[in-house]
Amino acid sequence: MASLADLRGAESITLLDARNGDIGPAFADIEPLVMFDEEWADLRLDADMLGGEALRFEVAADWESAPALPPFSGEYRVPSPMEVLSQGRMPSSELLETEFQREFVSRLRYFDNSYASSRGFMTFLRMLSGSAPLEVWFSDLAGTGGAPYPPGYVRLDLTFMEYVETLLLTKGLHGWQYLFADVSLADPALEHVAEGLRNGLTALPALFPGQDYAPLTARLEARL
Repeated sequence: MASLADLRGAESITLLDARNGDIGPAFADIEPLVMFDEEWADLRLDADMLGGEALRFEVAADWESAPALPPFSGEYRVPSPMEVLSQGRMPSSELLETEFQREFVSRLRYFDNSYASSRGFMTFLRMLSGSAPLEVWFSDLAGTGGAPYPPGYVRLDLTFMEYVETLLLTKGLHGWQYLFADVSLADPALEHVAEGLRNGLTALPALFPGQDYAPLTARLEARL
């Protein structure tokens, strides 16, 4: 994949780990959805998830900037479509305080996470019938989000495929998801996230000159 090739070829990036899984079925090839969850009989995936450009394999990377640059790092792991749909419900959903929160979390299926570090972030699709496009939610260890949703969950202004495309552009720069959330990066709880984003979005245009980071920089400035 081009994003991994970019990371491997960047002299100022230390690639700590990289993975490409075996090619498997695309979302369009996995039917019916109800065989994964009895409540998915009327669920419809986004049209662009069913297109030819959708991922068909696991891809992951863990990296950090070299000492010559200010500190910033990135990480992602996007599972195969089969893994996304066959995860099952998170057991922790039963520990939440309200019925709304338990129902909300029971419908989440992750499609990106911090597989190598202890940062604890996950990104989810909310598998809710009648929702088009499917909602994308981000969960981090920081104290973001608010009632009625569980603490730490924020909705992203992205579809599944927009998320994947932006992830590949950012190479999984830690905290990039907050650029698409209704949060303030001036919050002291997110100060370390803002610093890493500032360092990363300053350096990435020089490291990958063929790619446009200006819209992301504008989003960062709007949240500081």
